Amino acid sequence: MTFKNIKTADDLAAEQLAREKELQIKDARALLSSTDWVITKIGEARITGADDTALIEKYASVLAEREEARQLINELES
Repeated sequence: MTFKNIKTADDLAAEQLAREKELQIKDARALLSSTDWVITKIGEARITGADDTALIEKYASVLAEREEARQLINELES
């Protein structure tokens, strides 16, 4: 009798790592989605000719978080 579908500890660890990566990607995408309005607001200011410097300063931490999220997604998907 042979067991074809038995998973080894390495198989289980690889599956767990894949789940964790997918969760990290999902969370990073959720952050990007929930902060898209900041980009829209800054873009609208630029389009209308308004000075966007104050907005960029005000949302600097959000912009940095977005960049980190994009970098994380790129790293995990490569």
